[in-house]
Amino acid sequence: MHRLLVFGLLVVIICIFGNAYAVSSNLTLTSPTTVDMSGHQKSEIHVGEPVGFLSVVTNHGTSEKRFTYVVLILNQDKQTELQEGLSASIGAGQSFTVAQSWIPRESGTYTVKTFLLNGYLMANPLTEVIETQIVVK
Repeated sequence: MHRLLVFGLLVVIICIFGNAYAVSSNLTLTSPTTVDMSGHQKSEIHVGEPVGFLSVVTNHGTSEKRFTYVVLILNQDKQTELQEGLSASIGAGQSFTVAQSWIPRESGTYTVKTFLLNGYLMANPLTEVIETQIVVK
């Protein structure tokens, strides 16, 4: 429980200070699209079936940037169902498609938060948090 509280405080700090870093990173992140494991858009999400959250990262800067794509999924009680990150580097002027998968265990409405960090633990945000609601049937 103590670790969850510490993690929650870190997420709050990241969200509060996120705007200061978002302008200077030169990276943008699209809102996530739900896809199946073949990369095709998925209009309905069902319990027990894997779903991917696909976004496009674009580097508008003049130098290579390292980032971590984070997907955080919260259930209706605001409990963490998934927290995963994918780290990569992206060249200047390039776009990169990133995705993270999840298998829902229960039906309901979930909040999906996606964002970029410049690392994973104790990292600074590179973009604002994009929040999306999904329904699992």
